[in-house]
Amino acid sequence: MTWSWDHFFVPQNQPALEGAGFGLFSAVHLGVLVLLGLAVAVLVVGYRRADRDRRRVLRLSVGWTVLMLEVLRQAAYVATGTYTAEIVPLHACAAATLAVFVDALRPNRWTGDFLYAMGWWGALAADVFPDWADQPLLNVFTWQSFAIHALIVGYVLMLLFGGDLVPDVRNLWRVAVLTAVFATLGFLANRAWGTNFWFLDTGAPGSPLEGIQTLAGPFYVPVLILLVALVWTILYLPWVIRAYRRRA
Repeated sequence: MTWSWDHFFVPQNQPALEGAGFGLFSAVHLGVLVLLGLAVAVLVVGYRRADRDRRRVLRLSVGWTVLMLEVLRQAAYVATGTYTAEIVPLHACAAATLAVFVDALRPNRWTGDFLYAMGWWGALAADVFPDWADQPLLNVFTWQSFAIHALIVGYVLMLLFGGDLVPDVRNLWRVAVLTAVFATLGFLANRAWGTNFWFLDTGAPGSPLEGIQTLAGPFYVPVLILLVALVWTILYLPWVIRAYRRRA
């Protein structure tokens, strides 16, 4: 991995600089994951120990931070004249960013369960299998990507461990509606602009999606839907059992 000050503001939609990427699962990448994990742990512990008013401040702080990180990202691409269709905030994590902001302002059954069922693990996967691993580590866009995904994970975990988010299987239809709406927007954009929102056309290189696409072939999207349903089952089953035992 090589670096110079010229790399600091290189946008992610520009050609990767040879030898400048931090590399998927490199020592640097793993170190970043450890650092982000510690930051999320501090956020969760701080939230658990906070009183009601302090918790609201923390929720709003995270909500406004993720929103501004995305707004500044969009503005940076516009200001540098490098804005392209793939920068439009239509990925799954953009939906999660919006959900975090809305939920921080007004917690509700739509955003809470959407973040639990779709948001946190998608954001975690983005940091673990970053499609920006070919970019420099010391780059504002690289750290914007790492930070915003970590904050999405941290927001959901702090609510879960703080007891302020109790997933309810009866809200899964709401999750399905939101997912269908956002994914459909991504699909339509992909058809119009040749983009790859929600990774509906191509699995991210180096991620499990790449292997799934290879195995599933033309059934890639139906298989993804089935896998998401399986993930939902795994995520909600403990809460269903918990609710059943409390009623017994």
